[in-house]
Amino acid sequence: MSLAIETEKLVKIYGNGKSMVKALNSIDMKVPKASVFGLFGPNGSGKTTLISILVGLLLPTSGSARVLGFDAAKHSVEIRRRVGLLPEGFGFYDHMTALENLTFLATLDGIPSDQRRKRALEALETVGLKDRADAKVSTFSRGMRQRLGVAQALLKDPELLIFDEPTVGIDPEGAAEFRNLVRRMNREGKTILLSTHLLYEVGMICTHAAIIREGRLLVQGSVDELCHSVRKEKGFRYEIRVKPGSEIPLQEIRSMPSVVEITQSDNRVTILSKNDIGSSLFSLITKSPYKDLVESLTPVEPSWEEIYRFYQEGG
Repeated sequence: MSLAIETEKLVKIYGNGKSMVKALNSIDMKVPKASVFGLFGPNGSGKTTLISILVGLLLPTSGSARVLGFDAAKHSVEIRRRVGLLPEGFGFYDHMTALENLTFLATLDGIPSDQRRKRALEALETVGLKDRADAKVSTFSRGMRQRLGVAQALLKDPELLIFDEPTVGIDPEGAAEFRNLVRRMNREGKTILLSTHLLYEVGMICTHAAIIREGRLLVQGSVDELCHSVRKEKGFRYEIRVKPGSEIPLQEIRSMPSVVEITQSDNRVTILSKNDIGSSLFSLITKSPYKDLVESLTPVEPSWEEIYRFYQEGG
């Protein structure tokens, strides 16, 4: 597996003596290339400290971090050339237009003068703001400002994008636009690290995730792996939808060795089993009399609240 980010036993301590705070405690994190990696944790869990180390704004107390193959402590300049960062609370000059803000930031990024305007317009088009290029930022909504923040992160055409709490304070429509933008950039091959304390963000757009709490990484892996571990421990759920007015015979399902519970509501039958019986259920419902009564069979994934609670409790 090719990695965009890899940390090993990463530790960050603030202060000393009685005032010492261990913000990061031996973090081993692996972010695959071309993934949308959700770094989830409550406020104060160490997410921003970790991001600051990755882009060279902080030095670790011990341990190491590599970003796109570069040591974060030794080659921070090279990393910042290849990484687009949208920190929490990123601001712009309100009296300047969107295009003026981006061309100014392109100058700070070291982009050659003959490319700045072109890069800025391309970034604005990517985030859906090209028609507002000459509008002053003071007229922008919070969601538009956040999209402009993504545009500044795109100026260098980075391999890796890091977003720290990107949807905090924006309305549902703006958050949905941001998620669609992340999906599109990921389809184009970019790796995205998304730091958030909002569980639904992880579930809606991430391919991989890690849960951090009080400076410790509790778990990491693909979303499928995290879900499967919870299902393996807590049980596998399936939902059968039946045609209106139909009632399927449940004797054969009840007789399956690992079935624990069956509940019925309206046109739905929910099955809880100790093991993964998806293929057995599918074989059953494709035979008479089930095939004439059943509309669909769907595995029910655990919610992200269930996943977080499971790993928080030491699952």
